[in-house]
Amino acid sequence: LLVEKPDDLTPGLEGLVSDQVVPIFCVSSVTGEGLPMLRSFIQRIPSRLHLSGLFRPADEAAEFHIDSVYNVTGVGIVVGGIVRGGTIRTNQTLLMGPDKASAFKPVLVKTIHYKRAPVDVVESGQHCAIALRSLVKKETLKKSSFRKGMVMVDGALDPKPTWDFKAEVIILHHATTIRERYQAMIHCGIIRQCAQVIHMSSDLLRTGDKAMVSFRFMFHGEYLSPGATLLFREGRTKGLGRVVEVS
Repeated sequence: LLVEKPDDLTPGLEGLVSDQVVPIFCVSSVTGEGLPMLRSFIQRIPSRLHLSGLFRPADEAAEFHIDSVYNVTGVGIVVGGIVRGGTIRTNQTLLMGPDKASAFKPVLVKTIHYKRAPVDVVESGQHCAIALRSLVKKETLKKSSFRKGMVMVDGALDPKPTWDFKAEVIILHHATTIRERYQAMIHCGIIRQCAQVIHMSSDLLRTGDKAMVSFRFMFHGEYLSPGATLLFREGRTKGLGRVVEVS
C-alpha cells in the first residue's frame, strides 16, 4: 500500500496490525518531503507491549523488577527498573524482597522519575527510577540491603519466596551428560543464582534433549512466576527453558 495522503494512514494501520499490508512511504532526506506523513503513521501505530506476554495490564496489582540501585545525595536510596504489571503511584506502600534472608519488607514510594522528569504515576511497561523509604522501624535502606533478583510488589499478590521450581528445558550444548545434582547458573529475568537439579524426567540429558527438570536454588529464595523464560549455563554448557510450576 503506497501511502500518499492522510486518508491512506488508517487503511495502512489496519493492514499492518492484521499482517495483510506493507505500507510504503515516499520520503526525501534532502527536502524532507513525506517525513511528516511517516511521523504521523509511526505515532499512531498501536503498542505491541502487552502482546509480548511479558507485561500484565495496568489495572492489575503492581509488580516492579529492580535492576539497579543508587544512593543519591539528599534523596537516599533510588532503585531503577521496569514495571511488569499494574500501576505505581507516589506515597504507595509496596513489599520489597526477597532480601538476603528471603523475606519481603514494606517500603514507601517517595518520588518517581520517568524519562528524567518527576511524575506521580507509572504504568506497566515503563522503565523508571523510584526513591524509597523503609517502613520497618529503626531500619534504613542501604545499597548493601539489595541483591540481584529483588522486586517490589503490591501486598495483594501475597508474595512468597520460591526455592524449588519445575521447568521444561532443552539442552543447547553440553560436552557430556547432565544428571541429578548437576548445578548451573540460572538467568531468569533479573534473577542470577546457582541452582541444583533435584529431579529429571530422564535419567540423562545430552545436547538437543528435552525434559521436565526440577531445580532448587542454592542460596536464596526468589520471586518466580510460572511462564517465565530461563537460561542456565555452566562453563560452555547452555540450556533454555520455561517455568511451569513453582513451590
